This record gives sequence, structure tokens and C-alpha cells, in this order.
Amino acid sequence: MFAAFPPHAYARRAYFGGIMVLLLLMAMPLFAHLGGLVIRQWDEARLSVNAWEMMKSGNILVTTYNGEPDLWNTKPPLLVWLQALLMATGLQPELALRIPSAVAAVFTILMVYVFVARFTRNLWLAFGTSLVLLTAPALTSNHAARAGDYDATMVFFTTLSALAFWVFLEKGNNKWFLICCLALALGVLTKSVQALLFLPGFALYALYRKKLLQLVWSRTFFKGIIIFLVPVAGFYLLREWAAPGYLKAVAENELWGRYLQVVEFHDQPRWFYYHNFVNERFKPYMLLMIPGLVAGLWSGKQGIRSLTVFSLVLITTYFAVITAGKTKLFWYDLPMLPFMALLAAPGIVAIIMLVTEVLSRFVKPAWPMLALPVVLLALFCYKPYEKTIKRAYKPKDAYWERDTYIMSHYLRNALKGRHELHDTYVLYDGYNTMMMVYLHQLREQGINTEYRFYKTLQPGDKAVTYQPQIKEYLLEHFDAEVVSEYKETTTYQLREKR
Repeated sequence: MFAAFPPHAYARRAYFGGIMVLLLLMAMPLFAHLGGLVIRQWDEARLSVNAWEMMKSGNILVTTYNGEPDLWNTKPPLLVWLQALLMATGLQPELALRIPSAVAAVFTILMVYVFVARFTRNLWLAFGTSLVLLTAPALTSNHAARAGDYDATMVFFTTLSALAFWVFLEKGNNKWFLICCLALALGVLTKSVQALLFLPGFALYALYRKKLLQLVWSRTFFKGIIIFLVPVAGFYLLREWAAPGYLKAVAENELWGRYLQVVEFHDQPRWFYYHNFVNERFKPYMLLMIPGLVAGLWSGKQGIRSLTVFSLVLITTYFAVITAGKTKLFWYDLPMLPFMALLAAPGIVAIIMLVTEVLSRFVKPAWPMLALPVVLLALFCYKPYEKTIKRAYKPKDAYWERDTYIMSHYLRNALKGRHELHDTYVLYDGYNTMMMVYLHQLREQGINTEYRFYKTLQPGDKAVTYQPQIKEYLLEHFDAEVVSEYKETTTYQLREKR
């Protein structure tokens, strides 16, 4: 089932052919209509303001919100640097926010393919693992590969660190441990402490391989610590120096504050992450992890066996860590996804190869059997891939969030010249951060508009809103003339107070 591919020209063509096929398969799910949705509420919205203000101010050390150091979003700025750089090119803000995540997902999938092919010498296993990762619902869900959030970029670094650590223990090449430490540092500079949640798994696997003490007392370990600490400690200390109070905010927002108590009402049942994987985020492949685990552990190849054990250890320890945390959010489980694919894929490949071997005894000549594994793998992944395409094709606001984004759509259409907003205040009752970049862009076009709290309006003001409670307030407190209407949105000219 797990025969190595032969090291000749045919195998090389198949290897690079697999990369080309993966690139084609990734194009639609990860990049199609990537800028279709307006800037999303909460994290993506906050990052949009951070990136916009960084682009305008040139301050790459301190992320700001409304011109002040941002102590609510205290993550390091690696992702914000990328987003600000893309915004500076004049790219559509939604694309500037989301392209880093999509590109990170591409590199994660390709990295898994190259890694499995290189260290197991099995192209079917490499391609199957990559295809499972691509079509797992979690990869293209909210806060993942199609979102302007931290998680997809962080997952690239956590996956790189884990795979490098495995290669270091298997091959004994010290450079891979240093790569692991550098990847961990970049992960922390992307999303802080979450990038370190595989460390218990690293330690447990090294202990299982009886190499933990040897590693800890080696010169390579101390070199790795330096490679990790220089960029991480350097950033945090410089950030605290530039705007005091940052380290205290980090401790409260990201360390014990978030882990030991529920933050922002994100309280969930103990088995929250398990049920998410079973019912949605890894649903097409969840049951295949059992035969995959058996096939991996019984493989005649040492590399596949040890990689299976390693993946199982990482998944188990990471799951235990996030489950013990008080604050639970569904996207916290995303770093497990590549290693769940590494467990599920051997099951798929084993079934495919078993069916192919049985049928080859009855089908003569044997050459049609060469295409059978391709057909069977396509059948396994067809439905998950189809659903992934549907999520990407012309995405729309879910029915429960439609009201949240009415004004964002209105502002984006105003940027295209479809609405007149000059000398008009934008009214919204609630968290309005997802609209701020659109307002900045409108002002850069010479359109005099800004957000205004509706209870501060005065006679002579012109304002636009769609929310019934604001409309009711304006009609109750002003002689309000309707200037224009568009769907739910109404523009008022306020005359005298009532």
C-alpha cells in the first residue's frame, strides 16, 4: 500500500505534475471572489483599521486604532505589515486584507505535499494529504484561508515548525531545529502565544523518542532559543518602550486573562472543539482518521509510522490545551488541521490501493488500473471539493448577519459612485469598525463624510442610516426631510428640532 515511488524521470514528472494539479485545484477555493464580501465585523475590521493607519502613518512598530496605540488588539504586527503593504499598492482593501491568508494556505498545502513526498517517498500519500487539507471545511471557513485574520498565516508557521521538528528528530540534522525555532518566532510575531501551543506535543514526542534530555542539553537547543528570543523579545520590548502599557495589555488579553477566564462571552461546553470537527469542520474525513491511524501505524515504512505517531501526539496535546482554556472560539482549532489530514490520508490511500490491488487481479490488461487510484481519490474528495467551491463562489452575507453589513455595502457602492455622500454623516448604532476604511477611502476621494453618533446631530446636518431605531429618533427630534432612499437606507436633511 505504501510502496515508494521509484527515483527516475517518470517519478519526477509525477511529483511536479502533482504540484501543478494542486495549484489548479487551489485557485478557485482560495482566490475566487476573495474580495466579494465587505470587510467583516470584529477581527478583520480591527485589522483593516490597524493596517490603514499603519500605511498612512508609517509607524510599523505600534499598531493604532483611531490614532491611538491599540491595546484591545495586542497581537504583534507581522500580518498587519503585509496588509498595510498591499493597501499601499492601491489594492482593494478586502483583497489587501485577505490575500496574505490565501497565500499562506497555498504555501501550507504545498509544504505538506513536498514534505510527505520527500520523507515518505509516496506520491499518493502526499497528494491525498494535501487534497484532504484543501477540502476540509475548516480551511475555507470564517477566520481561515479566505479571511483577513491571523489564523491562516499563523498555521503556516506552526505547521512549518512542527514538520521541521519532526525532521530534526528523525534525521538528526541540527539546521531543522533552528528552522523550527525561527518558524515559532514568526508564528508568535503573527498571533502571539497561540503559536506556541504545539510545544507540549514537541516535548512529549521527543520524550517518546528518548531524545528530550539530549536535545535540552545540546548546544543546538541554546542556539534555537536565541533565534527565537531575539526577534520575539526584541519586538515586545521595543513595543513597550514605544508605547508603555503594552505588556500589561498582552498579559490580560492573550495570556492568563483569556485562558483562565471567559473573555467577551465566548463560553462553550467542554467538548466544543470535538463536536465542531465531527459535525462540520472535518466532517467528511473524521471517520477516516481511524483506518488512517491503523494504516499509518502498521505501515512497513518507519517514516510513515513515526509521522503518524507525531501527528497523533500533536493533535492530542493541542486539543487538550485549547479545551482546558476558558475562552473558546471555533477557529482556535485550525493549527490541528494539517495533522488531522496527515492522519486521515493514510486511510484513504490504503483503501484505494487495496481496491486497486484486488481489481487488478480480475482486469486484464493491467494498464487501465493505473488510472483507477486517480478515479478513486477523486471520488473520495469530490463532494468536499464541490462544497468548498460553493463556499468560495460569489459569497454572500449569511441571513443572520445581513443587517450588520447593509451600511458597509452602501459605502462600498458609494466608492464606485453609485451613491452621493458628500457633506453627509453616516449613522450606525453599534460596533462600526467594519465601515471605517470605507469612510477613509471616501474622504481620500474628496467626499466630505464621516461617522457621527446620531444623538449628537444638529439642525442643518445631513445623515444616512438604515436602522429603525435611528430613523425613529431623527423623526421624533427633528423636522427631517427625506432626501433619497435606497432599499432600507434613507438619507435625511435635518431642519429644525422638534
